[in-house]
Amino acid sequence: MSKLWPKVIRDPVHNIIPFERTPCDQLLLDLINTREFQRLRRIKQLGMSELVFPGANHSRFAHCIGVMHVARRMIDRLARLDGNKIREEQRTAVLVAALLHDIGHGPFSHAFEKVTGQSHEARTLEIIQNRDTEVGRRLHGHDRSLPERLAVFFDEDVEAEKRDAAEIPDYLTQIVASQLDADRFDYLLRDSYATGTDYGRYDLDWLLLQLLLDGKRLFVGRKAMDAAESYIFARFHMYRSVYFHKTVRAAEVMLRLALRRFKELLNMATSKAKRRKIAPDVPQRVIDAFSGALPIDAYLALDDVTLLDFFKACTYSTDKQLNMLARGLIERKLYKAIDVTDSSRTDVVQFARRGEEVVRRARLEPEYAFADDTAADTPYKPYDPDESRPASQIYVETGGGKNVEISTRSDALLQLRKRYELVRYYFSESIRERIEKVAGETLQKEDKR
Repeated sequence: MSKLWPKVIRDPVHNIIPFERTPCDQLLLDLINTREFQRLRRIKQLGMSELVFPGANHSRFAHCIGVMHVARRMIDRLARLDGNKIREEQRTAVLVAALLHDIGHGPFSHAFEKVTGQSHEARTLEIIQNRDTEVGRRLHGHDRSLPERLAVFFDEDVEAEKRDAAEIPDYLTQIVASQLDADRFDYLLRDSYATGTDYGRYDLDWLLLQLLLDGKRLFVGRKAMDAAESYIFARFHMYRSVYFHKTVRAAEVMLRLALRRFKELLNMATSKAKRRKIAPDVPQRVIDAFSGALPIDAYLALDDVTLLDFFKACTYSTDKQLNMLARGLIERKLYKAIDVTDSSRTDVVQFARRGEEVVRRARLEPEYAFADDTAADTPYKPYDPDESRPASQIYVETGGGKNVEISTRSDALLQLRKRYELVRYYFSESIRERIEKVAGETLQKEDKR
């Protein structure tokens, strides 16, 4: 390795990301070079979005490095505000947490989580605190207390005693997880760049320059009101145009249904031989993943490539539903959509009932050939503040020196909150004409202004 410092990573979003010859930066580089972190190169940030946006093949590897870089800019800003009271071990903990925040993600991330029943946050903690992982050994070698202190960033239910012992102030954890966190700051810009859309662009430099501290909480200075509003609009437009794009969601729905169907068939099989017959070439480690008790080393062998091979194997399955779903994902023969967002509940119930009848007459199973999809099923959320949950709110400075929730100062943001709900039904192309006929006979648009 070259002895020249700083080391540099060139990034298409943030340009130059430097690493100095300090213990903290050397630890970050060591973590990047671990087996567990390098695995993130093989896990896409946006899952199935590449089927709609060909450039959206960027990885969680690049995203995590970007989050670490933004977190460093944020903590340097807060250190100046706080009179440089942030200790070096606190700074290290924040940057490590930012770098490793997604290290527990499985293939195709959130859809995989739902079927296996294990959250990526739990897997992240397992990787960090396990001395059998390269990440765990690097962290313990740097500071034996560091893995335990990192729990405050990933476990909301961590015991108060452990939280106090970690000595990480709330405003530092907000750099990693809040409405103004480095995660959102990076993925909006990165996803916008990769998808070729401009919807996710906002003025990050000005937002960071106007980031302020109110004891325990981050907030935005009044000079950055427009920049903060633009950031919230960027989230909304990316949500509508990319994260909840109807064709992207069609692929995500089919992926979820295929995994669910395979798990159902496994549960119905009465012997190991019968499990193997479901799709003969499926690797055993993938079959084991559906048990929900996969050891960490076996879990880390799974990535997007593994799951794509799984779907290829399922195209040879004798099960009609699994075969259809897997073939659709591999060959991009995706389900079609009907948007029922603006229809009355009564109309939607009638549409769903008649739609299921169409599916049954086609000798398909409604559970797998006719599925509803709501905004709650996507991990990416627009800004939706809730007074009962202060962590869900963004605060902005007012002229009187008080901090208020930002939408109370913006009519545009107040109107935006009324437009979040989206509900669609997805179904096989083979029954498209019949489902669209039912929709025409049952659904009427309601004026929800």
